[in-house]
Amino acid sequence: MRNNQPVTQHEVELGDDELIFSKTDLNGNIALINHTFVKISGFSAAELLGKPHNVVRHPDMPSEAYADLWENLKAGRPWAGLVKNRCKNGDYYWVVANATPIFDNGKVITYMSIRHKPTREQIEAAGQAYLLFREGKAKGLRIYQGRVVKANLTWRIKKHVT
Repeated sequence: MRNNQPVTQHEVELGDDELIFSKTDLNGNIALINHTFVKISGFSAAELLGKPHNVVRHPDMPSEAYADLWENLKAGRPWAGLVKNRCKNGDYYWVVANATPIFDNGKVITYMSIRHKPTREQIEAAGQAYLLFREGKAKGLRIYQGRVVKANLTWRIKKHVT
């Protein structure tokens, strides 16, 4: 998993009325962005376009969140969850990410994501839960469709049978 460094402890907040937009190809390479993405990330459009979307991945994000994201997108399902991203200078910003596959004639041709500002309560809950995953202490928890949930016996059986 990509581990972008260095990082700072300085948070940049997305405005209440701002949305970040991006489209990627099927491999996660950025194909289209809006100005808000450029502004908050600190990367230029040239530094983002054509690059893997994980260029903004923050090392505090657990790999389980991205595994869940890609599992859903590749299955043709949308995904929504909290994401902590890294700015070019190491600062960070939190978003509620809504990602969805875009279809043409029944086939996924691209992925689109629209992100908005989360509440402070959402950030605190996600930060605490993601720390458990990173430290290997998320016993009995998993990330399912972007949410941290309790893993139960039914899920374990289905996961290993299918």
